[in-house]
Formats: sequence, structure tokens, C-alpha cells
Amino acid sequence: MTSRPAEVFDLGYQGYEGERTDRWARRRAIWRDGVRISLGLGRGTGAKIAPWLLLGLALVPVVVLVVVSAFVGPATDPEDFELPSYSEYYEWAMVPLALFAAVVAPLLICPDRRDGVLALYAARPITPLDYVGARWAAFLTVSLAAVWLPQAILFAWNVLDAREPGTFLADNWEVVPRFLLAGAVIAMALTTLALLVASFATRRAYASVAMLAVLFIGSAVGGIAEEDFSGTVADVVSLVSIPQSLVDANDWIFGEEVDRPVSGAVTLVWLVLLVLVLAAWLVRRTNRLVRG
Repeated sequence: MTSRPAEVFDLGYQGYEGERTDRWARRRAIWRDGVRISLGLGRGTGAKIAPWLLLGLALVPVVVLVVVSAFVGPATDPEDFELPSYSEYYEWAMVPLALFAAVVAPLLICPDRRDGVLALYAARPITPLDYVGARWAAFLTVSLAAVWLPQAILFAWNVLDAREPGTFLADNWEVVPRFLLAGAVIAMALTTLALLVASFATRRAYASVAMLAVLFIGSAVGGIAEEDFSGTVADVVSLVSIPQSLVDANDWIFGEEVDRPVSGAVTLVWLVLLVLVLAAWLVRRTNRLVRG
């Protein structure tokens, strides 16, 4: 058996000479992708219908009311046409915001689970916390825009419509931090809960139904505890109604009277603790999914 001389082939492989990004750049890339997914950008028309329809339900009514007020308000008695208060807006917008979280948030996690993408993320210098934190921040960004923009439009119109805008601003400036805080509480609670529920499913439809079930069943249990029972235990159980708890905290932030078994301040503290617990659970759940 004769041996053949060795040969060396130049296949043209070259080292990577492009920009080497840091962890924050990779986090921003995941965040940017999450924002695009939440808004249906870069996808077909069908993917844009649900998010933009639900966002429109939260935004358009305020715009319409402002336009109507601009044309009709001067010709009518002020008592016959009043714009909603900042607190009333969040109470009304709770339904489209909850639907938006239930329908859209699972898109940020469920496809990655189904397609095995989480393992690919873990193969790069990205930790599970980087991944889930960027996804959470992406959906929170869109949610905050959805809750803050209508309030900003309403406040801007009230300033412009005032006889003395400067005086109005001096007397009502505290409204801005109030609606920022109330909106942040709503957005963070819905974002964290929706992503946690989505982490248990590989199909968006299942995650959406589960999210709605958590909200509706919690509301039913909380309502039963409040209406049919009394005492400290019943008051505590009534807090499992997350939508009602969000409304109560919202009313307390705006200085409205909260005629409920549990005060608005206690409800706000409960929601903050709930978000922290759900966020810790989401991080732990993501760690387990990445490690298989």
C-alpha cells in the first residue's frame, strides 16, 4: 500500500474582522426585535391587525373626544360635554390593555420555545436574564406608550383649552407624575403576568387563553369573596382580582375615594410585591427552559 503525499487546500476561511459588540448591544438587539414583534413590524398584514386594533381601542377614543371637544365644546354648556378624567380613562382602557397583553405578549416567548431558539441564545454570551429582561423591557416599552400617550394628549388639550395655560400648569402639574405612576403600575403588572403565563406554553393561542383565564377567574373569585364573605381573609382573597386591584390602585394614585374592603395604598403595595414575585418566577422559569 503506497502512501500519498499530504495536500493542503486553501478554502478561503478568514477570521471575523467586523465590530465586536458588548452585552448591552446584544440586549438592545433582543429588545428591538421584541418591540418589532409586539407591533407586528416586518411581518404580514395579518400580524399587524391584532396589536394595532387593540392599541387603537385604547388611544382613538381619547383623540376622538378631544376633537369633538374642540369643535362642539365652545358651542355647548360645559356641563353637557366633559372629557373623561385621567382616572376614568385608565378604568376604561383596562380591557383593551389586558387583551393586548394576552394576545400579543406570548409572541415574544412562545415561538422561541417552540422553535428551540432559547438554546441558540444560550450558546452565545447572553444569559437567560439578558434574554427575558430584554423581552420584558420590549413589551413594557410598547405598553407604556399605549397607556401614557392618551393621557399626554388629554393633558396637553386641557392645557391648551385653559383660559390661562400657565396658571393651569401651575395648579395641575401633579397630574403628570400621577398618570405616569398609574400607567407604569398597570403596564408592569400586565406585562409581567402575560410573559410568565406565556413561558408555560409553546402556542400563542394557549397562552392567550390562559392569560385571560387568570384574569377572569381571579376577578370572579375576588368578586365572590368581596360580595358573599366578610373578614380579613375575604378582604385578602379579594385582591386576587388583578383588574379590580389595578383600578383601585389607579383611583388612589389620582386621589379618588376608594370604597373597597382594602385601601388603595395597601392595594398598590400588593401590586408592587406581586410584580416582584412574578418577575422572579419568570426569571427562574426562563433559566429552567434554557437549561432544558
